Amino acid sequence: MDTGVKQFVFPSKIGAGSRALEHLPFDLGGFGAVRPMVVCTAEMDQGGGLKPLEDAFKGSGLTFGIYGMDEEPSLETVREVWTHYNDGGFDAVIAVGGGVVVDVAKGLAVAAAGSPDALRTLLSEGGTADVTAPFAWVPTLGLTGREAAPEACLGGRVLHGTALSPNLVAVDPRMLSVRGSRGLAEAGLGALASALCLYEAGDVNPLALPYARLAARQVMDGLEPLLSAPEEKGRLSRWFGMGEKREEEVAFVTAMAVNGSLRQEARKSLTFVLADVLAPVSRCSREVLAAVLLPSVLEYAHRVRGVDLSDMLSAVGDLDLLCATPVQQRAEAALALVREKINGLWLLTEAELPRTLAEAGIERETLLGLCDEASGMAEGWQCHEVETLLLAAYNGTRPDPRNQSTRSPQEAS
Repeated sequence: MDTGVKQFVFPSKIGAGSRALEHLPFDLGGFGAVRPMVVCTAEMDQGGGLKPLEDAFKGSGLTFGIYGMDEEPSLETVREVWTHYNDGGFDAVIAVGGGVVVDVAKGLAVAAAGSPDALRTLLSEGGTADVTAPFAWVPTLGLTGREAAPEACLGGRVLHGTALSPNLVAVDPRMLSVRGSRGLAEAGLGALASALCLYEAGDVNPLALPYARLAARQVMDGLEPLLSAPEEKGRLSRWFGMGEKREEEVAFVTAMAVNGSLRQEARKSLTFVLADVLAPVSRCSREVLAAVLLPSVLEYAHRVRGVDLSDMLSAVGDLDLLCATPVQQRAEAALALVREKINGLWLLTEAELPRTLAEAGIERETLLGLCDEASGMAEGWQCHEVETLLLAAYNGTRPDPRNQSTRSPQEAS
């Protein structure tokens, strides 16, 4: 029975700015930690990448140990780092970096609260991670976009649980010294899609909406200086890592942290259901596909299903634009801004990031062949609607219910 109760969990405290690292020892102390263990890549440890963190901990009364990993995450990796953790008397975990480093750190946090055997049981028998040791995350630019999500991947198995989201996140520009990559832009697009797809059904969780707005706004803020930099600097040379203050990197990485709380809500959306179906036949990631699909899904929801998207302009536009745009034009203005940023990234990356499903390497016949599967997974959407959306995203045109494929009735059924 639907009780009408809305739930949304966001367990992470995020600090972003030029002195974010200095707050970390104090915040960890609030959890009773005095000796955290840092998990990072061996390259970062040996290359001096932890120097800003070391400086931030000086005089704090907290000391940390370091485990530098150089292998793919597995249960044995976690068992090894847990041995060092247990023998060294550590009481908290700090993940520095992204991707597999954070997966191992999450596994360690689970094992530290119980034991490696408890983690093994969760991975083999299922269930959720209910408790972890105090866990902090210090992002770099090598991110996948799922670091702050309530999940971890170890040995090919995915572990879930709200406790896997970091308790603390410190986004500090001193840790963003390495030039970004296409992967960071992909993760940013995924964060934008995760935030804005909540608007597609018209019944967005009101508790999730402020976080969706924040994530989308941070992505748009991060893209703005990147896409508007002078052309003479060259497209690819304008990639992340050029500015002294790194506002765009801080904005993007903060969006990654907020995005972690939105992933479970986003996975219920048509945008991500379609992205999941198309990912195996595409040359692009699920996150990029979601961003490519997003404008078509939102436009169909607005134009055909009558979903009011006027409030979405507050997530993608600044206050001046919101106030200057008549209410009846705000949905169109928001959609235009989203398409503008996707087109801008296509130019910036010299067509590496696609604008359409065709540019994502999906054949039209393959696309039409997946319509039935996609509509079967998308609750509340008919096959002809899904087909209209996919064709629009394939061609980069506006979805029009009158533009159906030429499949025979037998094929369409």
